[in-house]
Formats: sequence, structure tokens, C-alpha cells
Amino acid sequence: MIKYANTGVFRKYQSIFISLLIFLLCTIGIVVPTVYSSKQIADLAVSINLSGRQRMLSQRTAKALLSLQDNLQRGAPGDTDLKELALVVDLFDTTLKGFRDGGKVTGGDGKPVYLVQVETPKGHQVVSDAYEIWNPYLVKLQPILKNPAFSSAQLDEAVAYARPNSLKLLGLMNELTTDLEHTANRQAERLRWIQIAGLLVVIINVLYTVFMSITNLMKGDRALAKARKETDEILRTVKEGLFLIDQEHRLGSQYSKSVNQILQLNVKPEMPFFKILEQMVSREVYESAQDYIKLLLGNRVKEALVTSLNPLSQVEVRDARDDGGLRYLNFNFNRVADEEGKISHLLVTVQDVTDLVRLTEQLETAKGQARIEVEGLLKLLNTDTAVLQQFLNNIEQGLTEINQQLQAEADADGGQARLRLINRIMSIVHGIKGEAAALGIEIFESYAHAFEKELVGMRERGDVQGEDMVRITVLLNGFYDQLASITSIVNQTKRDALERGDGSDKFLQTFSNSLQNLAARIAKDEHKEVLVVCEAQELARLPRAVASELHGIAIQLLRNAIKHGIETPDERAAEGKPASGEIRIECRETGHQVYEFTVRDDGRGIAVERIREELVRRKMFSTLEANKLNQRQVVSYLFDPGFSTAKGADRDAGHGVGLDVVAKKITGLRGHLLLNSQVRAFTEFKVRFAL
Repeated sequence: MIKYANTGVFRKYQSIFISLLIFLLCTIGIVVPTVYSSKQIADLAVSINLSGRQRMLSQRTAKALLSLQDNLQRGAPGDTDLKELALVVDLFDTTLKGFRDGGKVTGGDGKPVYLVQVETPKGHQVVSDAYEIWNPYLVKLQPILKNPAFSSAQLDEAVAYARPNSLKLLGLMNELTTDLEHTANRQAERLRWIQIAGLLVVIINVLYTVFMSITNLMKGDRALAKARKETDEILRTVKEGLFLIDQEHRLGSQYSKSVNQILQLNVKPEMPFFKILEQMVSREVYESAQDYIKLLLGNRVKEALVTSLNPLSQVEVRDARDDGGLRYLNFNFNRVADEEGKISHLLVTVQDVTDLVRLTEQLETAKGQARIEVEGLLKLLNTDTAVLQQFLNNIEQGLTEINQQLQAEADADGGQARLRLINRIMSIVHGIKGEAAALGIEIFESYAHAFEKELVGMRERGDVQGEDMVRITVLLNGFYDQLASITSIVNQTKRDALERGDGSDKFLQTFSNSLQNLAARIAKDEHKEVLVVCEAQELARLPRAVASELHGIAIQLLRNAIKHGIETPDERAAEGKPASGEIRIECRETGHQVYEFTVRDDGRGIAVERIREELVRRKMFSTLEANKLNQRQVVSYLFDPGFSTAKGADRDAGHGVGLDVVAKKITGLRGHLLLNSQVRAFTEFKVRFAL
């Protein structure tokens, strides 16, 4: 796992932290005095407002007294004047106390407000002087306010006091207002200076921060440029593909120059890695790679534990620039962790290992071919020479027939004529493959299987070209070469056998063993259990050419029985059958020179409806037409070249050739076939022929 270098955060960003601290201190130094001064200014605003009201109240008091005196002299009621007098006297008195002692008073809107005590010496003096006038004034007003039956003398006395002193109170309240305004101005001036000073400190701090940041950035840029240059040199020089994948599965901004060449794609930063991978590998590998990479990007599993699970090790990829060819790439993944130990990226190393893989495959192929040849020679030495000779004769006849048909069709015009030729050649090659498989001669079986696969590809393509005929000729020559090399060995073996006096017993043993071995191999591939019972002693009395044809028929029917007829052990158990299926092969003489060759299995039988469905699927018939066919007509299509009900093709079935071979061999024997089948019970092929 790769980890980033761990450097102290404070050390790395020291200037920024200092600048931030200074900014916070400046902010506090500005905000706190500002809030305090704002509160004082707000209190002064209330005081100025109420001091202005005191001026008005001093005049309203005198006016109310004069109005009351006038109304009483005229004999008019003075209730309104008394109420006005009581109101203004109370407001003036409580407000004056507020200026002296501080406290709640009635504001200009009639709501309670807090009036702060006057703090300046001038203010204290004005309030004191105001009380010297107001206290005697209040004493003279009390009899009028508290006793509704006050005397005119009392009223005249109060009016007489008010006339000279009302203006004095007005003047004092004016002085108080002026003093309060001066105090408010001083507070505002102080606040302005605080804000200016704080702003200057902030500006200096910002300039310092900018200077230090630019200095650090320039230093970092120089270091980054140097590191970038070194990184570019590494990425430009390194032969492997190097890039990073982040937690969002996207490529990093830096990658080696060879990435584009190795991936054969125009890679760009931030490209989704899975999108790149999806167009290069198979769906199965793609899904496995997704799971593997997501597992690596998590923190739950140790990297060493999942390294062996890498699905992208020597993975086969499609070559986008080479007409869809195949290459092999090797992806290695290493975790990259941050300073906290969390997985941040994957470092990916990719190499083109096509040459290495192909060289390895060539070595393995050479080893495998050598093994096949050695095993084939050992099988030849343990096989009845007469059977071998007949097998080789059959191969030679088949190859000769292919050669003759190629020559006859050399001037054939049109793909359909060539398609019919492909079907005839496939029938011959399939027969050779079957006999080789039964005898265990893998040299011929593998070559015939490869030959057959190419023929299947030509047939499925539909439009067979002249180049395909050339390819068949090349394959045919290869077959002739193998036949020549094996024939020389068999001829020597044949001479040795004549000297030892080997007879018909070995022929029957070879006949039975070859079918047993073939059945065991196919059953293993199909996960089935099969027992082959061979009662064919009469074969020893037949000409070897006839016995060889029956051997070929048995091979094809045995394959069909295991692939299509015999069920798996679980299926057989559900049907109440033994786990192991049975295939019986018998040969009996039923009359003078008349024989009956039987291959019977106890499997699932022939599914006629499945054949009808395949006929409709291949568009050979409509559903209505297929339903009109009787059972015999439906089953007969199993013998058509290329027709098969298998879901997939492999070396033992699926190409629609096996029963076609059987039909041709029966025709060669001038015999006829009896087919009997019962669903979920058995299928039986009887070949009757006369010598």
C-alpha cells in the first residue's frame, strides 16, 4: 500500500493561521466596542428625546395653570385643565427623577423606556439646578392637584411662581439637551475611530496574508513545477501504463504516455475506468473486475488477501485498432492511502503481455501435441491391427471422396452448390471423428474436430466463397499427411501382429473397449452415468469392412444416446430408474447371411414435439404445417444434414451430422433402419442387412 507523506498542517499553513487569528482579534476588537458604543448612543438618543420633551412639558405646565385660572375667573369648568396639569406634572417629575437616578419612565410613544442617569458634570449640574426650581414649584402645585376644592389664592400663588420660573426650566432643559447631544457626538466620534482603526488593521492583515500567500504559492509553484517536470519525465519514459483510479472509478489527471498505446484508446483524465474496460473484455470478466476493484477501494479486506483474485491478470482483450483482434493485457492494482490511512486511489500498472501469452500457449500446444502423439502411438500399439487397418482404410476412402467431390465441384457456380458440398464433407469428417474417438486416437479426433468446426463456420455463414474451398483443400492435405505418418506405424504393427498370430478375439475386444471408452468420456463430460453392454460376437464372422461400418454406426448412435437419451442421475431417480443408464449393442444373425445390428438405450426417448418446435424455429414449416406431419415424418428430419435439437454444439453433438452419417452408412450396407422409441422409456435403432 502506498501512503502520502504526512506533514504538519499548522506548519504548512502557518501564515494563514496567524492571519486568521489576527482577523478574529480585530473583529472582536471592533465588534465589542461597537456594540457597547451603539448601546450608549441608543441610550443617549432616548435621553435626548426625553430632554426635548421636558422642555415642552415645562411650557405645558404653565399653559395648563393659566388656562385653569382663566376658566375659573369666567366661571367655566376647569376639569380638562386639571387633567392636563396632572399629566404633564407627573411626566415632568418622573422624567427628571430618571435623569437624576436612572430608571423606567414613560416614553414618547406612551410605553415604558429605561432612562439612564446623567453622567456628565454639566448634566448633573443642570439637573440639580432644575430641582431647585421644580421642588418649590411642585409644592405649590400639590394643593391644586390633590384637593379639588382648592382656593383661588392657591391657584394664583402657583401661577405667580410659574410665570418667572417656567422659562428658567425651559432654559435648563435646553442646556440638558445640548449636553446630551454633545455626549452622543463624542460617542459617535469614538465609534468611528474604533472602526477606522479596526479597518486599517484588517487591511494590513489582508495585505500581509496576500503577500505571504503569494510568496508561499510562488514557492509551491516552483516546487510543483520541478516535481511535475520529474513526473512527466517518468511518465514519458516508463514502458508500462501507469494511472490512478479514484473512489468514483475515474482516471486521474496524470498517466504514462504508454497508456494510450497499450490500451489502444484515446485516454483522457476523468474517464470512467469501467467504461474503458467494458469495451475491451468479456462480460463475465468485466463484472468480476468491477467487484474486485470495488473490494480494493474499500477498507474491509487486506490487499494481500485479494491479490490472487485479480481477474485482469493476463486477461484477453479485444483489439479496437486491429479489426477486433485479440490481445492480452496484465493489470496490477496497488492501494494508495492518505495520511489518515483511508484508501483514496488505486495505482494501476498495465502491460501488454500478448507475446508472452502466445509464446506460453505455443509451448503448451507443443507439449500437448507431443503428449497426444505419444498417447496416440501407445493406443495404436494396443489396438487390433485389423481394426486399425480398416480405420485407416475408411479414412483414406473418406479423404479420397472429399477430394473427388472438391474436384467435381471446382467449377460449381453459386454458394448453394458449395453449401451442399460442405454438408457432404461434414458427414465424412464427422464419421472419421467418431471412429477416432471410439478408438481413442486423439491425433485424428482433434484434427477432425478442428476440420469440422471450420466447416460449421462456413455453413453457418451461408454464403460459401471460393476462398473457403481453398481452405478445405489445405485442411485435407494436412489430413493426408497425418494419415501417411500413422499408416507407416500401423503397417509395422501389422507385420508384428502377423508374427504373433493375433486373431478375431482382439478385434472384438477392440470393438467393445473403444465403445466403452468413448461412452465413459462423453458421460463424464455430461455428468451422467452410463453402462455399455456389448453382445456382438457375430461381428467376428462378418467381413472387416462391414464390421467397420457397423462400428461407425454404433459410435454415432452411442453419442446420440448419451447426449440426448440418457438422463442425469437425478432425473433418472425422479423417473424411478437406476442412476446409471444402460446402452445395449447387439449383433445377431436372423437368417442365412441376414443380420440385425441393434443399439438400444433406456433413456428419455425421442421428443417428437421438440422436433416439431425446431422445424418451426428453423422456418422449415409453419406451426400449422408442422402439426400436420405424422410422427414418422417428424422423426425422419433427424437424419437431415445440419438438423439438430441440441441447445449448443460441442465435439460430440450439436452440428446435425451424426444421424446423417448413420443413414449414409446404412445405405452403404444396403440395409434398412427400424426406429422404435417410447417417451421416458427407451430408444432403439435396428439395422437389418444381408451380406
